[in-house]
Amino acid sequence: MSDKNMGGNPKPTKLPVGKRSQVENIRTLWQQETHFSDFLATQDGIDLLAQDLEIEIENPRREGKGANFSCDIVANVIGDESHVVVIENQFGRTNHDHLAKLLTYAAVHKAVVGIWIAEEAADDHRRVIDWLNENTPNTVSLYLAELKAFTIGSSPAAPQLDVICRPNVTMKQANTDLTEGDKKRNQWRLAFWTDIHNRMKSEKLPFRLQKPGEDHWSSIAIGRAGFAISMLLTPKNQSIVVELYIKPQGWKDSAFEQLKSQSDEIEKELGATLDWRPMLDKDSSRILLEEKIDPKIDANRKAVCDWFAKWTPKMFLAFSNRVKALSAPE
Repeated sequence: MSDKNMGGNPKPTKLPVGKRSQVENIRTLWQQETHFSDFLATQDGIDLLAQDLEIEIENPRREGKGANFSCDIVANVIGDESHVVVIENQFGRTNHDHLAKLLTYAAVHKAVVGIWIAEEAADDHRRVIDWLNENTPNTVSLYLAELKAFTIGSSPAAPQLDVICRPNVTMKQANTDLTEGDKKRNQWRLAFWTDIHNRMKSEKLPFRLQKPGEDHWSSIAIGRAGFAISMLLTPKNQSIVVELYIKPQGWKDSAFEQLKSQSDEIEKELGATLDWRPMLDKDSSRILLEEKIDPKIDANRKAVCDWFAKWTPKMFLAFSNRVKALSAPE
């Protein structure tokens, strides 16, 4: 036997590699644009948006009504019903009609995110979306994506969204009327969340992370509208937090009490004591795990990243199935 195979690392297993083929006619998968919109409103469609556009949505509604027009899909950013997402879909090449629809729906629904999906993006329309992203405040983000689908051998077709335009965070911040202090704080948050996410991705996670942002929180979908796991940087309190955020429409108090009745079991499973905050006079409730470590101190950066990598998956696993099992009022 060769010395190279004695006591060394085993030979890597060679996995078969298939040839990818593009589906030439997208209508063989969805006969009409409305059928594709129906697909995007399913969990598979939500997962596609999260994977390819790095946008986590919940509570998608088909044909969201405005005063005069109906948007293909209206949804919310994970964990925040006030942050609206509008999606306009079309087959074929982008045209002025669908551009006007996207902007109209975004204005009518006061959306923070607008997504335009087509089979082919015309260069002029790409320039329009880039120009709008460069000249609107950092509270508004527009995306343009091309819809493709592929097979490998005899496999079922898998859709793919190729991002053509997305907001440039640095440029949008430069064009926004923020104080220098606000800009530095946003840059600090973005860099910190990037480090935290990179540390967490070194572990096997039971959830998907959103794209790092400039807010003091980073939310994670838990599988039910109105609920999210949120990680928070709270330097004013010299602490960091991972929490279950509870804001289902019309029954947040009931949801909180149902979970509170399981508090002993949850805390035993988690291995930590939680801070249960019903917040009866607010539109949301919170269940927190807080660590008194100041994220503004540079020497604490690794400890903060390690803490989130340890406790965020534990919180997710402790609450995920319990949230899905909650009884909502009829």
